[in-house]
Amino acid sequence: MAQQFPSYPSQIDSEELKGIKQNFQIADNLRAEQSSNIKFSRENPEIIRSGKISTDSKYGSRSIKGLSYPLELNGAGGLKTSENFSRLSEQIREVLDTKVGERVYRQFFGLPELVFETISEAVLSQVIKKQILEALPFDLELDVSVEIDEDGRSVIYVGYSLEQSGRYIIKYSANT
Repeated sequence: MAQQFPSYPSQIDSEELKGIKQNFQIADNLRAEQSSNIKFSRENPEIIRSGKISTDSKYGSRSIKGLSYPLELNGAGGLKTSENFSRLSEQIREVLDTKVGERVYRQFFGLPELVFETISEAVLSQVIKKQILEALPFDLELDVSVEIDEDGRSVIYVGYSLEQSGRYIIKYSANT
């Protein structure tokens, strides 16, 4: 006995298809308009300093030094370096910019992909805090808070201090 398959209409309702395309076009246009703002805020996160600068020789000038993030040439044929709290800020940004699994020898470095997860701001801030503390080799006092709007865009605030040497805050915009 031959099996009968259900019949489907041969054409999709063109009005319905136009409506779907228009909805996607509007969303794409909004993302395109905001992409330059998102890119700028990721490349130039706000770093706000408050408190006092440490006089402790342990964290004095040139004590925390490394290649700047993102990598850039210094104009003299070498790579730019950064030091102290700007280096620490760059390391935190590096964690925020990296997805787990992107680093070859550091598979758990970065933030996990949470695109299809139903997650609260409090849980997300705890995940980010844990990942930053595991990635950085310093004893940081760290506070993380996240604000997510109805469009899924988030703003991450990372407040940190290194052994009572002033309080710094990084404001980082991201799409979740």
